[in-house]
Amino acid sequence: MLINAVQDQPDEQTRPVLLGRNRQESLVAALSEVSDPRDARGIRHRLPTVVGLALAAVLAGNTSVYAIGQWIAGCSQKTLKVFGARVAPATGRYVGPDEKTVRGLCARLDGDVLDAVMGRWLQRRALAAQRAKARTGVRPPRGRKARRRAKAAGQRRWRASTRGRHRPRLIQVAVDGKTSRGAKSAGNPAPHLLAALSCVGVVLAQRQVDGKSNEITAFVPLLTPLELAGQVVTADAMQTQRKHARWLRQVKDAHFIFPVLDNQPTLFDRLDALDWAGVPVTAWSVDDDRGRHERRTIQVIPAPPEVNFPHVAQVFLIERTVTVKGKTSYQAMLYVTSLTAEQADPADLLAYVRQHWGIEVLHWVRDVTLGEDASRVRTGNTPRVMATLRNVVVSLLRIHDTTNIAAALRYNARTNRRILKLLDLLPA
Repeated sequence: MLINAVQDQPDEQTRPVLLGRNRQESLVAALSEVSDPRDARGIRHRLPTVVGLALAAVLAGNTSVYAIGQWIAGCSQKTLKVFGARVAPATGRYVGPDEKTVRGLCARLDGDVLDAVMGRWLQRRALAAQRAKARTGVRPPRGRKARRRAKAAGQRRWRASTRGRHRPRLIQVAVDGKTSRGAKSAGNPAPHLLAALSCVGVVLAQRQVDGKSNEITAFVPLLTPLELAGQVVTADAMQTQRKHARWLRQVKDAHFIFPVLDNQPTLFDRLDALDWAGVPVTAWSVDDDRGRHERRTIQVIPAPPEVNFPHVAQVFLIERTVTVKGKTSYQAMLYVTSLTAEQADPADLLAYVRQHWGIEVLHWVRDVTLGEDASRVRTGNTPRVMATLRNVVVSLLRIHDTTNIAAALRYNARTNRRILKLLDLLPA
């Protein structure tokens, strides 16, 4: 069993923290890379212990700092030990931080550093999970009891509408922003966060957008630390910028798929004027889910010379028809991409656009299941740190093939052992 020591405890002891069987560093070790903003003379609970316990509390479904403090207060001695909690000299028992300590540290933490550390840790966890699946394959639970346990943990089978969905050939990274509306106060605007999400649902990076700017200026700093060579970056129409296309192709050796709307009027008019009526539909997809019928079609042509946008190899039109309770809506969207016909066929392009909205699913989970918009936490950087913890929770559950986040949180709340396994603090 590998051991990773948590150093520099207040009582000058070294406490071992068990690592999981995938031989990845523990959460506590990863959090040791985050600098502590507090005065060292008054620290009783180290940063990895405080933030690690807060993350574990969110994994148990606690959505506020007050609830996190209550969860930590009820932790067992075993749980506090694996997080490297301090030992009270008078009693010899492990003692966890209280709500005031959690709140004060979160308000002063550097959100960008925390996001970077957690993003790297999640990438390593995702790669380890992929290697494990490649060795053993995906094994469905056998037996009635195992199936019931998997369902209770939110690991139910994918619906029929998603099981047979086409999987594109290249790795995709989706970029989109979200505002934590509940954190808005009279003196401070609500923080707006731009995130990059992998195709398997892991948040790779997140960055707060300057209140005096917009998402466009945060796009390059967000993606700069990531290894994107040979991958496909998708974003919304705000990021359809020539400088972004050049940077992705020339600096990161990555491809792009950008929608074209009125923010690029000349480009939009040129694409809209093309003879789409004469272009055949070469791929389509149909989703039937809970009374909602959705059909998407795609028409693709090589980029014509009049398209004044760098590195564009193909342009395409996606038409979507949605029928709900007898009412039908229609939407058409134009796109440009640097992918050639050899690198991505029409079915791949359709799948990339469809998968991009996985980041919207992340935002919905944060808002509804984890109560982000309902949260009234507004002190310092606490809203930003809480958003990071929610991202890590959703990413960890997605890595473990969780399809129902709410069910998984309820399951975690019943036993701390599952939380410790998810955080790689106990053997898997």
